[in-house]
Amino acid sequence: MTKEGDGLKIIEQFLRGKINDTLCEDTIVANDNFVAIIDGVTSKSDFSYQRKTTGKWASTIVAQVLDESPEETTLPEIISRVNQQFTDFYDDVAFTDDIVSKGLQAVGVIYSKHFNELWMIGDCQAYVNGKVLFTPKKSDEILSQMRSLVLTTNFQTTDAKPADYMTGEDPSRTEILPWILKATNFANEDGTDFGYSIFNGTPIPESLINVVKLDDEPQEIGLASDGYPQIQSTLKDSEATLADVIQNDPLCYQQFPSTKGLREGNKSFDDRSYIRFSTGE
Repeated sequence: MTKEGDGLKIIEQFLRGKINDTLCEDTIVANDNFVAIIDGVTSKSDFSYQRKTTGKWASTIVAQVLDESPEETTLPEIISRVNQQFTDFYDDVAFTDDIVSKGLQAVGVIYSKHFNELWMIGDCQAYVNGKVLFTPKKSDEILSQMRSLVLTTNFQTTDAKPADYMTGEDPSRTEILPWILKATNFANEDGTDFGYSIFNGTPIPESLINVVKLDDEPQEIGLASDGYPQIQSTLKDSEATLADVIQNDPLCYQQFPSTKGLREGNKSFDDRSYIRFSTGE
């Protein structure tokens, strides 16, 4: 799809669920005022409402707020509206899991045409002027290395092979999952090195948000979720980088350490989304 208006042009975009597109928890926004990638955090429970997971609901709500917000809407206003929508969701839906660790959560990278800025909340990616912009989550980096240690040790001390963990239980994921849930205690907490920004219904400290002021000259910008190992300047190149990892490190513990790997029958280790656009003629 190509969308043009007031100098904003969508060049290419792509969304693909790790299982299928219906279950994909990523959402792409492309309207007259905002361009964004919203990544619903992988659900950590069996909760489903209207056949949507917590991650799907979270990304859908954030995207809806962006679609309904006037061009001059500031980021604090968007966060406030998202938080209110999350509160309304919990008021209307019987949610019995722990909200902090298993509730609605999403990250995103948002381009505001009015302010000519990128707003990066969480670990989505951007490609601007030949540079990759990415704010990794410290706990995920540590737990990815822990998962790599578990897998490497298992392969050295047992007869297990990578294919065994792609079809059956992945003991490395089982090992780190409790810590993934515990790390949610640092969500939107700026008094610790483990703090990270996320849409989860609570205020987000400015210190945890990466605001990127862009040049006034027309330029091309790429945005992507962390379903890509590293965003590249085009969708084709981003897909090629992902294909290389899937081919050579499907469990995602050597070439690209991650908190989860590819499961047999899935299209990738995570949902992925990408959009590239230009800000002027």
